[in-house]
Amino acid sequence: MPSPLLLARPSGPYVRFLVPLDLRPLVGSRFIVRPLGVRHGDAARLVAARMGVALSHAFDALRMGQQVDLKKALEAAQSAGRRDLTVERERLADGTVRERWQLDTPADVALYRQAQAADPLEAIGVMPEALALRQADAEAARRRQRSPLLSKAIADHLGDLERANLHSKTVLDSRHSLRLFAGLVGDDLPAADLSQDHVRAFFEGVRWWPSNATKRAPYKALGVREVIRLAKANGEPEIAAWTLKKHRERLSVFFNSLVQARILEVSPLAGVRAVATPDTEDTGSPFTDDELGAIFGDAFVPWARKYPHRWFGPMLGLYSGARVNEVAQLRVDDVETVDGVPGFYVRAAAKGQSVKNKNSRRFVPFALPVLEAGILVYWLEAREAGHERLFPHLPNSTGLGFGRQLSRQFSTHIKRQGVAEVGQGFHGFRHTIASRLDEAGASPSAIAALTGHARGQSVLERHYIDRGTLPDRVRTLALFHPPVSLPAYTPGQFAAALKAAPVSLPKPRRKGK
Repeated sequence: MPSPLLLARPSGPYVRFLVPLDLRPLVGSRFIVRPLGVRHGDAARLVAARMGVALSHAFDALRMGQQVDLKKALEAAQSAGRRDLTVERERLADGTVRERWQLDTPADVALYRQAQAADPLEAIGVMPEALALRQADAEAARRRQRSPLLSKAIADHLGDLERANLHSKTVLDSRHSLRLFAGLVGDDLPAADLSQDHVRAFFEGVRWWPSNATKRAPYKALGVREVIRLAKANGEPEIAAWTLKKHRERLSVFFNSLVQARILEVSPLAGVRAVATPDTEDTGSPFTDDELGAIFGDAFVPWARKYPHRWFGPMLGLYSGARVNEVAQLRVDDVETVDGVPGFYVRAAAKGQSVKNKNSRRFVPFALPVLEAGILVYWLEAREAGHERLFPHLPNSTGLGFGRQLSRQFSTHIKRQGVAEVGQGFHGFRHTIASRLDEAGASPSAIAALTGHARGQSVLERHYIDRGTLPDRVRTLALFHPPVSLPAYTPGQFAAALKAAPVSLPKPRRKGK
């Protein structure tokens, strides 16, 4: 306990405490001097002793990194010391009842403390609330002692996600969000010290993170904080609300793992308001007639004739509402004719294929305009060329799906045609067919059977495997009449392209050879 030095001054007695060397930078001085507010003698010594005890606990808290108002702590001890030094009817721990304690001298106070079997702080008049706070502080100190650094906690968490056999994209996305978080708040921070302030600092910074920063000059060689400072200076647009929501979800999973490991008491996200997001995560509004005319107009053939995925990918997107990755990942074996209805399966039947959820698994009939455009002719050529995948030029080098390249190429194409709405892209086809079938009177369940949206049914895979629903899907698709004219496929048009693309299967042998 800091030793009080009583000072006699004309205005009354004062007390002076020496501040420990390690705490002087925090306190800002070598000494703490306060008036006692009582007369000289035993009363002054008792108040000074109380202030010394309070100061001792305050110094301990400062060393544990807590914020302490020294002035308030000393004022509280001083006020308690000036109370009437008479304790009425005290029950001791052994059951003995003391009717009246008269504390006239420091020696009386010492005897009173010794008689208490409870916490020493309680013996000198500290309230139960303060005792509970002290216990909470002690528990927090123990958590900090066993806490890993943030860098290790993140590495452990990502390892857990990988060992749980989660999708590689889930792990990659989490790695991205947590790398940005550590870069903004400091990866050498003890994980147990994470707070709402760190979360708020993250969201304030990450909203300026530029798109593809790790690949773009001049950002790719910079640290996280430097990237954000430069992005703000360059006037980069803020990220979308849905992107912020995804970052929050990944942080929440990480923080909850720390709570379960008793490294944190509560998640730092608790109490931090989430950013408002649109009602749906699907980006891009339905295409207008003029936009569809521009997309499939005079510029379409020059743009699409280089690769089969450019030629048939948008056609399938328009007339099926399939997601870009569902189209891009199609395999030759996914194209079948079921009960006389040619179409394609959306499924995860082979390596590299994935579906968004169980509602997404479905069989989609080819629309008549797509058949007339020659999709089956091309399908036969791809199979004869020995290709496993329908669109073999689309890579999956990042592990995030085959659709990324098609999505980017299509977005570039439509922007050149004047379709410049923010967020508009391949997904606009999905909204287009759904909204126009709704206008044509198709039921929500019939639309969902084609597009793979959730239907709220007890048998969620019924539309995928029940052949009895195929006529309904064909009739529903026939209600869709966009104002476009698809270019016809010329047999052999992509022969050179298919020959140049990597072949994953041996070419089928012709009969008689």
